Amino acid sequence: MQVLRGLAVLCGALVGLAVSLQAAYACACCTHTGQRHDAVGPLDPGKRDEIGRLRFRPVAHLFTGEADPDMIKGIAAQSSQYNLRVKHEKGRWVFAFRDKNGRSGTLVLAMPKSIAVLEVDPRRGERKGGTGPSLYREWKLTSRAAGTGIFAPGMGETQRITLVLQGNGNSCASAGDFTHWTLAVSGPVARYHLFGELIQP
Repeated sequence: MQVLRGLAVLCGALVGLAVSLQAAYACACCTHTGQRHDAVGPLDPGKRDEIGRLRFRPVAHLFTGEADPDMIKGIAAQSSQYNLRVKHEKGRWVFAFRDKNGRSGTLVLAMPKSIAVLEVDPRRGERKGGTGPSLYREWKLTSRAAGTGIFAPGMGETQRITLVLQGNGNSCASAGDFTHWTLAVSGPVARYHLFGELIQP
């Protein structure tokens, strides 16, 4: 009888431990009102894996604001919309654009060693999964810009290209959190950006 009581106590303790561990894991993903994280850190394997799961919708737009597309410098043949193909090669992302007249070019982002991460509570009262407010999230990857075809005029030694992944979620980020992207070229030669949507993995 004492052995059975001992086993019952042990089982109860194990169940309690499992519940505590589950709660601790869930809390690691919790968010809090007013939360903000804005920092640059290593591009670790976990983030690399999530970025590798991203899929891009086949349409991209050139941001012009109040200007006309042909006023954007650094692109030989401007268009407000492009067909897009994105290829993830070893150590880089290749973005291939083609307009309705068949004019094309590529922009290439070499995978950097660091990543800029922004996570902030926009204080709109949105909740996700019962873990706290839904955070607005950006991951930014920057490298020296490389481009071909219609984008060649905007290239140079000091030109940079930044991929911005945008979305919402809790404190445990994954590819499924990201819904939109922006690809920005910046520097003294040219400054412009394209944008589009992501397909949920």
